Amino acid sequence: MSSPTVTVVVPYSPAYTPESMLAAATASVDDQSVPTETLVVDDVDTGPADARNAGLDRAETRYVAFLDADDRWEPDKLRRQLDRMVETGAGLCVQGDPMTLDDFVYAVFVGDLSEVTSAIVVDTEQVRARFESGLDRGEDLLYALEAASEAGVCLCPDLFERRRHADSMTASGMAIEEYRTHAKRFGYLVSQRVPEAQPYLPIYYNQLYTDLGRACHRAGEYDRAVTYLGRALRITAHPVTALLLCRSLCYRALSL
Repeated sequence: MSSPTVTVVVPYSPAYTPESMLAAATASVDDQSVPTETLVVDDVDTGPADARNAGLDRAETRYVAFLDADDRWEPDKLRRQLDRMVETGAGLCVQGDPMTLDDFVYAVFVGDLSEVTSAIVVDTEQVRARFESGLDRGEDLLYALEAASEAGVCLCPDLFERRRHADSMTASGMAIEEYRTHAKRFGYLVSQRVPEAQPYLPIYYNQLYTDLGRACHRAGEYDRAVTYLGRALRITAHPVTALLLCRSLCYRALSL
């Protein structure tokens, strides 16, 4: 049976990714066993969310995949995903072991499934979601959650190689308050758009304020650490958060 052509959208900024890594990424697309059309979209001025949306707008194929310019696909990636999507009828396929929609939402929203972009394949006849412009962190996770909620999800293991380097966007870091702003917006958007995530909102916000408390403690800002950790405990009582709060209280007392 002939395979459908897959449009592959690759956002690229030379400020974050060397050209040699982009060349390796696109070569891994050329090595796929199904027909592909590669769209390298400049994200220098707009950012990856707008670049991916521009790729969606330009794509003329039913199936669209996304690849970060510093990652690389396994040779049979698209073949396995397309087969799995036909088998399950799902509108989204990403990397991972098979799981239910509820387990997928949990894993992405409050669990450990945090690297999804370079594995995403969507069936645009089923998925109408878009990447959220202006959301500097988590726009790919929000998209995956929306697409899964809209059209179902299937998963395949071992689809791509994640390659990190010193100049990557994810290595650039984010100030505490900026992180807080984007993380709260991410949580709000998930709560509004992904009904399956509602039961996990207390876990998400406990994790958020616990992480903020940790970051403030590392920065020596013990008052702020106590404030954030106390807020986390008021949302959900968790022993790790309680221990971190006791530590920050002790450090604050010693610093007086």
